[in-house]
Amino acid sequence: MSDQKAKEHRAKQTVNNLLLSLLATAGLVLVLVLVVPRDDSSRITHIDYKAVAAQAFASSQHRVVVPDLPKGWWSNQATWLPTPQDTVARFEGGFVGPKNQYLGMTQAFGINPTWLALSLKDVVLLKSFSHTGSSVVWNIYKSPEVHSPAKTRDTIWEATVGTDAFLIYGDGTKSEFDVFTKSIEKKLGAK
Repeated sequence: MSDQKAKEHRAKQTVNNLLLSLLATAGLVLVLVLVVPRDDSSRITHIDYKAVAAQAFASSQHRVVVPDLPKGWWSNQATWLPTPQDTVARFEGGFVGPKNQYLGMTQAFGINPTWLALSLKDVVLLKSFSHTGSSVVWNIYKSPEVHSPAKTRDTIWEATVGTDAFLIYGDGTKSEFDVFTKSIEKKLGAK
């Protein structure tokens, strides 16, 4: 074999070896992807919002009213804020539905007009209504700007009961807001 042919043979072997090593690496990666188990479940912790509400009551003697969740719904957040900077103690909860819809809830104690105005600053009042047989008046507020996808506080349902306020907000449907607000009214014993 001449020197020239030997050089060409060695050059071809280098390219062939490179291609074979790339194929082997791709095959190994494919096997690892297929063999390694994957958990597609949600990593967001489900929160026992009723336990947080009970702890809030035990520490403050404020009656925290939380809704009973419809089937498929769960809580992803529950917080008791006894001394926030705005001085209005409140319970806040977040709830996720079976189609990833979200409804949040705030129950504020001993509210003042300034706190309520600041909580509703980016929305406008559409209408007020009461559920049949209830004395609680719900005010429905909407953002004048349409967001796509909807933002958490684009729709807010607010009710003031005595010196406390309930705010329900999120991207749920009207019927989902109805379920939550009726559950709160039931717990309040509102007539």
